[in-house]
Amino acid sequence: MRLPTILSGPIIRRVEPSSINIWIALSCQVEIDAQLFQIDITGTDEEKHYIPLGIHIETKTFKAGEQLFIYLVKISPDHSNFPPCTLLGYDLIFKRGQLVHNLGSYNLLNPDNPRSIVYGDLKYPAFYIDHESEPTNLLYGSCRKPHGQGDDALFAADALVENIHLNSSERPNALFLMGDQIYADDVADPLIPILTELGKELIGDNRNGILQELLPENLNTRLDQVNGRQFLVEHLANFSTRKGDNHLITFGEYAVMYLFSWSPDIWDYIHENDLILSFQQLQEKNKLHLKLDKDEKKRMKELSMLEARYEEQIENVRDFVVSLSAARRLMANTPTYMIFDDHDLTDDWNISEKWTASVRESPLGKYIIGNGLTAYWLFQGWGNEPEGFDQTFLQKVNSYITSTSIDSASYREGLSYLWDFHSWHFIAPTNPKTVFLDTRTQREFDPWPKPVKLGSVIKETTRTPLLISESGWEAITKKLMRSGWRSKTPLNIVSPTPFYGMGLIESFLHKYVFPFKVLGFPVQTTFDFDGWKYNGKGFYAFISQVVSWDPAYCVLLSGDVHFSSSVKSDVQFSEGKKHSFFQFTSSPIHNDSFTGLWGVLMKSVLWLNARKRREQSLYRSCGETYNITLGKSDLNPNEKRLWEERIHYNSFEDGSIAETKNSIGYLKAEKGRLENTLLMTVDYGESVE
Repeated sequence: MRLPTILSGPIIRRVEPSSINIWIALSCQVEIDAQLFQIDITGTDEEKHYIPLGIHIETKTFKAGEQLFIYLVKISPDHSNFPPCTLLGYDLIFKRGQLVHNLGSYNLLNPDNPRSIVYGDLKYPAFYIDHESEPTNLLYGSCRKPHGQGDDALFAADALVENIHLNSSERPNALFLMGDQIYADDVADPLIPILTELGKELIGDNRNGILQELLPENLNTRLDQVNGRQFLVEHLANFSTRKGDNHLITFGEYAVMYLFSWSPDIWDYIHENDLILSFQQLQEKNKLHLKLDKDEKKRMKELSMLEARYEEQIENVRDFVVSLSAARRLMANTPTYMIFDDHDLTDDWNISEKWTASVRESPLGKYIIGNGLTAYWLFQGWGNEPEGFDQTFLQKVNSYITSTSIDSASYREGLSYLWDFHSWHFIAPTNPKTVFLDTRTQREFDPWPKPVKLGSVIKETTRTPLLISESGWEAITKKLMRSGWRSKTPLNIVSPTPFYGMGLIESFLHKYVFPFKVLGFPVQTTFDFDGWKYNGKGFYAFISQVVSWDPAYCVLLSGDVHFSSSVKSDVQFSEGKKHSFFQFTSSPIHNDSFTGLWGVLMKSVLWLNARKRREQSLYRSCGETYNITLGKSDLNPNEKRLWEERIHYNSFEDGSIAETKNSIGYLKAEKGRLENTLLMTVDYGESVE
C-alpha cells in the first residue's frame, strides 16, 4: 500500500509583511521550493495577471517517522516587504532526484476538480496580508470532532471565502482555531483500528518496543482492540477521562488523527484499501474488547450497545469526511493560527495539581502526554511562531521521538523537556495584534482547601487553578512588547476557555454538579470546572494585566463551552480605573453536544438564562478574598472591593443570547465597530458598537 505523497496541507501559517510560512506534511523526503505571485485584477471582466515576486526560500524539515516528513517553508522578500492589501498566490515545487512536481501535479490547482485548493478561477491558492487601512476580519472557533453530530462549520467558512475571495475588505484575514482541534480521548470506534495500523506505517516499527515496556504483557492485546483502552488510561496512565475506550496513546496515533481531521487524501487511501472494518469483521478479527464477556446475557447486551454505537459513529464520520476538501481549501488560503485546549492531549489535562503530579509519575501517562505535545508542536504549534522553537527544542524532540527504550537518556531527557516547556503562547501578527494564551501548561495551583457543602455533608477540596501564573503573565507581556504592539491601540486575546460564560449555567453547575463531583459521583457534562470564574484570584490577575497593558479596547475570543455568545463587560477598579471587554465565543465547529438528558437540561437552562439576561445586565464584584459575588451590594461591607463590573449579553437576530448549533464565528472590526456573525447552515448575526 502506497501512502499519498501529500499527507496534509498545504496550510498557510504565520504571515507578516516580512515573511510567509507554509506548512505541509509529506510521506517522503523531498527538496521544496516555492513561487509567489502578485495577482493584479483589471477590467470589468476581472482579468488576472500573475507577476512573479523575487523571494528567498528557507525550508525546515522534521522527520517524524519513516513515512512522515513535516515541512515549514518560509518565504521572504528579496527587497523590502511584501505588499499589503494585495492578492498573493503561491505554488510549491517538490524535487526528488530527477522528478519535479508542483501542487498542480496532484490536481490541486484545477478549478474544475472538487478537491481543488483554489477559489474561483484563480491559478493558485491566494491570500492577502492585512493592513491597518483595511477592516479586520477574523474567523474563530474550536471543538471539531470527526464523529461529532451536525454539520462541520468549516464548510460554511469555506463557502464564505469562496463568495468574497477577491474582496480584501470583506475576506477573512486569519483563521483562529482555539482548542480541541482533535479529540485524543474521545475517539470513534471505527477509527481506532485504522489509527493503530496507519500510525505504525507512518512512524515505523522502531518505537514499538517503548510501549511494550510500559504495559503489562497481559494487557498488550487491548491496544489493537476497539473499546479496550479505558482501563489502561484510567488505571495505568492515571487519566480522568471517562471516554477513554479508544484513547490515543502513541505518537503515530496522534499524528494520524490530525491527518483524519485535515486531509481528504488520507481518506481516499483508507477507502481504496478497505481499511474501515464492519462490526462483524471486528469480531472475526478479535478487534473488539468486551468488558462483560464472562456473563453471556450481559455480554450480548454490551455487544448490542457497541454495535449501535459503532454504526452511528461510522455514519457521523462519513458525513464529516465530505467537508474535508472545504477545510483544506480554507486553510490553504487563510493564515491559520492554533492553540491547544485539553482534548488535543486528553480530557482534564492539568486540571489540578494532583492530576498533573499523578500523570507525570506514571510512565504511561507521561509518555502519552509527551506524544500529544510532540504531535501538537508538529501539526499546530510550529507554524504559529516558527522562530520560537530553537535548535535545542528541535534536538530534544528529535531525541525523544527517535528513542527506542524508556531507559535511554534521550528518551528521559526529551520527555522531561517537553513536560517542562511552557512557551506555547504567542502573538499572532494580525492587525490588531492577537495574544494567544496557553491556559494549560502555565497554570498555578492554590494549595489552600476549599469547603464544599451538599445538604448536611461538608467536605474540603482543592481549589480550581489559576489558568496563568504570575511568571506566565510576565512571559506573555515580554512577547507582546517585543511584537511591536503599543498601548492605546486595540488588542485581541484568544483564551481557549471563555473569560465570561453564561452566568445561570455556571451557577447551576457550580451549585449542583460540582459538589457531586467532589463527593465522588461520576457526573459527566460538557463543561470543565477550571474556567476563569472559578478562581477569583486568577480572574483578577487577568483583568489587572490587561488594564496594565492599556489597550484602546480589548476583544476576547473563546470557544470550549459548546455554545456561542457575545458579551460586553465594563469593569471598574477600586482606584477608579475603568476598562471595557468585548467577548465573542464560538463553539463547537463540529461537536453538537446538547443531546440526551443533559442536553435537554442544558438547553432549558440556556432558555431561562436568555429570558433573564436579555433585558437586563448582570452585576458582579470581587473582594480582597477574591470571592466573586453577584449583585451590586452583596459584598461583605467590611471587605475592600477590588473591582466591580456590569456584564451585558448581546442578542442574536432571533432574540436569543446563546446558540448551541455547530458554528464558526466571523468577526469584523472597523474603526471601533465590531460586527459578529455565526456561520452555519442558517446564519445568525448581531453587531456591537
